[in-house]
Amino acid sequence: MHLVTHKVKGSFTRSKYIFAGILDGTFGDVNEEVKKRAEQGLESDNMGIETVDLVLNVANMQKGIVKYEMKIFDLKGLVEKTISEKRVSAEAKGLKLETEIGGDTYNVLGDVFWLKEVLNNLVENSIKYTREGKITVGLSKHEKKILFYVKDTGVGVSEEDKKNLFTEGGRGKDSVKVNVDSTGYGLYSVKLIVEAHKGKVWMEPNKDGPGSTFFVELDAQ
Repeated sequence: MHLVTHKVKGSFTRSKYIFAGILDGTFGDVNEEVKKRAEQGLESDNMGIETVDLVLNVANMQKGIVKYEMKIFDLKGLVEKTISEKRVSAEAKGLKLETEIGGDTYNVLGDVFWLKEVLNNLVENSIKYTREGKITVGLSKHEKKILFYVKDTGVGVSEEDKKNLFTEGGRGKDSVKVNVDSTGYGLYSVKLIVEAHKGKVWMEPNKDGPGSTFFVELDAQ
């Protein structure tokens, strides 16, 4: 697995630098059509590299060789940073990105890098699978639990597809129609990371309209 994925990633990386060289003028002047194709190629290579990294991360998590650097920190700052980073891509699709975060502190014990991966994945998914409407990112505290959630007005998840969520390679029929590049590894990696933090992750269909809400529950510190 690792040998194959590293070779594939190497191929993507080499062609990525070729496309980047075309765009930055390394190979001289090119016409607009060539630039357009180079931009498409660069975007495709970046997606390929991200997919390979995701598969490698999942393989390492399954083997138990991922090292988590656990420390107590306020999850609120990480959530706000994620929202700030994703706002441009949401607004580019005409989507509203709203927040529901109180003034409390939301201390959790976790690895900042890997929990950021969880937040990124869930917010990015909502943006990808929502054609119109809004995405609401929330954070709340209930006794000794911290609850992070992402609510969207997207395609939703059918009862048939619900059982495939958070499984390796699991993809919904409706989600594939919206995002043909879906690998099904994103939510599976979220599940592995959250469980490594002794937390829970799940999805519920929205009761007040279209779309879904994804929840992550962690112990409060």
